[in-house]
Amino acid sequence: MKTYRHRRGIFLIAVVVISLFILSACHTVKPYAEDGFYFDTYVKFCLYGDDRVYLDDCFDICEENDSLLSAHDEDSLLYKLNHGDECDFSALVPVLSDAFYYHELTGGAVAPCIGAVSMLWDFNDPENAQFPGEADVSEALKHINSSSVVISDGDITITDPDCMIDLGFIAKGYISGIIRDYLKQNGVKSGIINLGGNVVVIGKRPDGRDYNVGIQRPFGNDAILTFFISDSAVVTSGIYERYFERDSKIYHHILDPDTGYPVDNDLYSVSIVSPDPVMADALSTACLVMGREKALEFIEDIDNAEALLIDKDMNIYTSSGFPEYSLND
Repeated sequence: MKTYRHRRGIFLIAVVVISLFILSACHTVKPYAEDGFYFDTYVKFCLYGDDRVYLDDCFDICEENDSLLSAHDEDSLLYKLNHGDECDFSALVPVLSDAFYYHELTGGAVAPCIGAVSMLWDFNDPENAQFPGEADVSEALKHINSSSVVISDGDITITDPDCMIDLGFIAKGYISGIIRDYLKQNGVKSGIINLGGNVVVIGKRPDGRDYNVGIQRPFGNDAILTFFISDSAVVTSGIYERYFERDSKIYHHILDPDTGYPVDNDLYSVSIVSPDPVMADALSTACLVMGREKALEFIEDIDNAEALLIDKDMNIYTSSGFPEYSLND
């Protein structure tokens, strides 16, 4: 019998699907949802009617990719690549190619080779948070150059032994895209994929309506606003998701590749809506790193992506094509 890392309960994430189980009174298609814990976060899937038979397959895909893309699990393929093991790394080529594409597109705002820096920080245990020394950060920054990774004929080589790949800015988007494609290939017309706030909705709800999604209020326990989407991904990157405080200053998990320290600008969060889950994931992080002015200018030049930004004064800014939203009190 297969076992999955299911955890029942209610959990708060940066993007939430509102009224998951509420259908119109005249509609009889029943939703089925299962949740679990992968990629150091909660995941949840909702499928309708007979499509529920694919729920276990969603967790199978999570299991497979958790053992593929983790930078911390010694059994993962990425960990083995980072530590010089001899393996067939061809399974990593697609996601690495995406990662380096977005590295170039964003002018380095996201950095696949930032692992030497990110390994110095620990945001998972605020009580015992790890705060690296300046000399360690400066040394690690010498080893984040993307040219240290060579992809050729399905093979991957890291030429700098101190360079380490960390795909945290893109991994969940990549995996949610795999799950979405699998479900669509099997005829699924409606469903919700939620990997720790990386949300993908398939089609429309069975009653023909769009899905209603909400963006978490920074440092709050509710949705600051809601809007409707269909057949799209919504991903939020926020400085309130994983952080610790020291001397009244917040240190969060989104690192600036230029400094090696948590991003320190005018933004609390960035949400991206896109039909492409990988794009939504990568650009939410990149735009947060850029800051409000540069991010809004950047996103207007990107096809198939819209952005909503919340600054540290709780002001809300959107790109020109972002869906109309409703503010909550």
